[in-house]
Amino acid sequence: MHYPVSVGPPPRPPMPEDVRTAWQLWWGVIGFGVVQLTASMIAALGQRQDFGEQILEQLRETDPNTTPAFADAMVLVVFVMVVLVGLVISGLGILFVYMFGRGKLWARTLLTVVGVWLVFMAVGTLFTLDTVGGVATLVAGGASIVQGVLAGGAIFLGHRRDSTAYFLMNRR
Repeated sequence: MHYPVSVGPPPRPPMPEDVRTAWQLWWGVIGFGVVQLTASMIAALGQRQDFGEQILEQLRETDPNTTPAFADAMVLVVFVMVVLVGLVISGLGILFVYMFGRGKLWARTLLTVVGVWLVFMAVGTLFTLDTVGGVATLVAGGASIVQGVLAGGAIFLGHRRDSTAYFLMNRR
């Protein structure tokens, strides 16, 4: 008698349509996050002089010999750090969304927490959008609102009955 031998792990169950749609929405959240970061940095570059003056005032409280060139360099360092942190967060988001698509329950949980935060940020942005002073700031605010909407939809779809069954099946 010949018994079939199973080699390797069992095949991965197919991704439910709700999970696939939520997965695509999470990719949109990351894309709009990059748009928001870019627009925010463009808006901040327009205020670079003001930031430099504020930093110069703060530095002169501790060291009266601080030069404006040093304060400008500090502003540039802060801008570079903000961009780097934003890119690292985007990279982590890509990893988490990839793992979400693979059915990892921990990724769904983490994205749910981040998504709830994005929804609250979007609601806050709705109430402050009338104070916008420039196109770049308007784009950043709009991207934040779209991120919140996409995240809310992804959370909803990622927690439906078929989606939950998919994530519980892929717990390993």
